[in-house]
Amino acid sequence: METQQNRFVYLDNIRNFLVYNVVLFHVILMFTYPLEFFWAVIDKEGSSRIYETAVASMTIYLMPCLLFIAALFIFPSLKKVTPLEYIKKRFLRLYVPVIVFLFCAGDIHYQLLLKRLNSVPPTYFETFLNFWRAFLNIPGIYLSSSEKTLNAVTFSFQHTWFLTFLFFITLIVVLLSLPFKRKISGPKEVDSRGIITSQTSLIAAALGIFYAATMVYYSMHGITPGPFLIIGNVVSFPNNQVWVLFPLFLFGLYAYRKEWLTRGDIGSWKLWGTIAFVFLALYVLLQHIVCMPAIEEMMRVAEHNRLFDNKMPRPPMSPSTQLAFLGTYLLESLACVFLLMFFLSFAKRFFNKPNAITTFCSKHSINVYVLHFAPVLVLQYTFMNVPITPIIKIILMTIIVIPACLWLSHRLVYPYPKIAIGFFIALKLVSLAAGFTFYYWALLALIFISFAGAVYESARFMVAQKTSLKPV
Repeated sequence: METQQNRFVYLDNIRNFLVYNVVLFHVILMFTYPLEFFWAVIDKEGSSRIYETAVASMTIYLMPCLLFIAALFIFPSLKKVTPLEYIKKRFLRLYVPVIVFLFCAGDIHYQLLLKRLNSVPPTYFETFLNFWRAFLNIPGIYLSSSEKTLNAVTFSFQHTWFLTFLFFITLIVVLLSLPFKRKISGPKEVDSRGIITSQTSLIAAALGIFYAATMVYYSMHGITPGPFLIIGNVVSFPNNQVWVLFPLFLFGLYAYRKEWLTRGDIGSWKLWGTIAFVFLALYVLLQHIVCMPAIEEMMRVAEHNRLFDNKMPRPPMSPSTQLAFLGTYLLESLACVFLLMFFLSFAKRFFNKPNAITTFCSKHSINVYVLHFAPVLVLQYTFMNVPITPIIKIILMTIIVIPACLWLSHRLVYPYPKIAIGFFIALKLVSLAAGFTFYYWALLALIFISFAGAVYESARFMVAQKTSLKPV
């Protein structure tokens, strides 16, 4: 049986991989016009359907897999602390960063968007006020597609929607578990590899059918899939992907209860990888060749209607294209589940030994998730008119943002959270008075100082490692 320490190393490594994929995802959005026409910084000339298909494919596994992993740790954590203590820790870990981010950087996206759309954008202070005025004015249940113009500053949780969703579904699980006493039971029989494989396949198939049926229901009732739903001003989630997110979270709780990942044999990474590749390849082909051209046409119409008064009708969709969309809905959930099993089996086989680098990255993964959004927007704005190819821009921005956020978390946010909060709030307040140009340059300087610090400390670490390996 694996040790407790080794058991979770590969899960941490998967989580690191997914968080850094989120950074890459947001970097690529700059080149996904017209799919993401509402993104703050858009390079229309550098955009490509390849990048659009890439981000559509990445959404299949990013948030669902992160939720699955998060679900695995709930009940083990409840064994160590009381439910109230656990909820408090989760609130501090998940929701306080949301609040700080929204105050300090939630409006950066809108300021950059308005700079792109208007020759004379509003002042940063006006954008800040409009952002929080929108927060106070939104109804109890609000859909992000309700706004009819791109020039309006609306409230959005941005990428921190995931943290709000994770906190509240965790809260629900903890509250529902309260009436049941935690019993200490002896070892129970673990499912065989065949049972785990068959049950996982059935879950994937059922989820695929359920999700496809839900999307058909959306289509029949004129519900647009994709916008974010905000409930009670405190929790947000995409109105379509929630039907995959919540089942994957429950799947994580089920896998924990059945002890699949601690005592069971989840199967070969080659098997799961082959199945995942087949479904993902079919999804990518359908999405890229058939669905994406239709989506681009719809998005161009949506962009026109949000910019101009002469509204255009939604373009019709042929039966063959509708069938292709139905196919992607089925394949999306299948690819998600089988990719998850591939990640688990592959990481358990090859990335299950603790080392200083992965331990360091795991320690700061949530902070990187929270911190990266503003640096990505700032660097996209910086690189916008730099005459280099999009792929080079993507690589450069990714390798700058991730180390910079890791170093900033390591040297400031993680060891001194209260000082970090005070620093970011103070910088924000000064920027509201000095203007967005000051904030932009301050953030850009902070990014490159953090990146330089990361490069320096990485070099020192590598030199120390080589020195320690030399024979005496």
